[in-house]
Amino acid sequence: MNFTKVWFWQAFYRKIWQTYNISNARNFSKIWKSGWNNPRLRWKEIRKIRYFKNLFSKNKDYYSLRKRKIFSLKNAIIFLENSWEKNSRIIVHNWANPKLNIKDLEKWIVLAKEKKNILFGFFSKDSIKEIKESKVIQNLNRDKIFCAQTPQISDLDTFVKAFKKIDIKNTPIPRDEVELLSVIGEKFHIFECSSENKKITFAHDFSEKKQIFRIWSGEDSHRFDEVFQEEKRVILGWVTVLECEKSLLANSDGDVILHSLINALLASIGWKTLAHIADEICKKWITDSREYLKETLTIILAKHPDFEIQNVSFSLECKIPKISPIHDEIQENIAKLLCLNIEQVWLNYHTWEKLSDYGKWLGIKCLCSILVTL
Repeated sequence: MNFTKVWFWQAFYRKIWQTYNISNARNFSKIWKSGWNNPRLRWKEIRKIRYFKNLFSKNKDYYSLRKRKIFSLKNAIIFLENSWEKNSRIIVHNWANPKLNIKDLEKWIVLAKEKKNILFGFFSKDSIKEIKESKVIQNLNRDKIFCAQTPQISDLDTFVKAFKKIDIKNTPIPRDEVELLSVIGEKFHIFECSSENKKITFAHDFSEKKQIFRIWSGEDSHRFDEVFQEEKRVILGWVTVLECEKSLLANSDGDVILHSLINALLASIGWKTLAHIADEICKKWITDSREYLKETLTIILAKHPDFEIQNVSFSLECKIPKISPIHDEIQENIAKLLCLNIEQVWLNYHTWEKLSDYGKWLGIKCLCSILVTL
């Protein structure tokens, strides 16, 4: 499938747009991060924001601004019509939505293979009232109120047909791509994204929510059993170590990497320890540490919906097993479990030159450090 991204700066209402050919979410992520998350480029955008704050506070001709936006999109579609295949997928995204979540994009890539038209957004969390002459005349069902954001996605041929049918100069200007494509009877499938992906419309929208950063650590250790049990091989970071004929003394699978991670996560929100989660799950004869991690993240997100892991590092202390052959697999597994990029996960290992019991073949210890935002 040939995905194409169309950027135009709705926040600044200029007729500027760029096109990119992307094949997957990771490629999209690199393009997006290189634009907004690059400190040098972002600083340039911040300087523009300071200038355009005044523009927003003074310019109230939103109809004219909306018209410029649609003309900008039309220019991009005309360019693509002569350059790309008709079935090329078009992603229309605004710089006015700078907090686009890459995890949402990865989910969308899968959805886009099945659905033709997709609208990003989220359901309203507020009570919505219909007002007439300063009086409430109706309470609207917020479960049916969807706050439309970008990206908004369709294919090139559909956009071309819509622009051929609509007369921008003489008809009401569409507010967004959904309204534009409804002219030719197109229906959109909604994708509920993070509420952080909120459009900047007014000057006060530029004030960003202050993030709380927390650095915390957690650790776990297990002693080797004197008797090797085939069904209880050593597991580290969701990797079963077949080369090590040792078993760890533990009620669970004894995965010290995941256990130290869970303790660090719980510490970051000031909650209890792993034991309070593991003991209840073990009663159900569930020993998979991934289930403990899943329950931990459920507890955290219930308390802190905006919780996000920025980086995680592990330091393993043991004589056996050898970590270097399984290092990359452990790193990839942790990244997959936490929905992180591989660069956000770091793993170190050492024996401490037999200065501790873990370096004397007696067990394994892991220390985990994390950086999170709330």
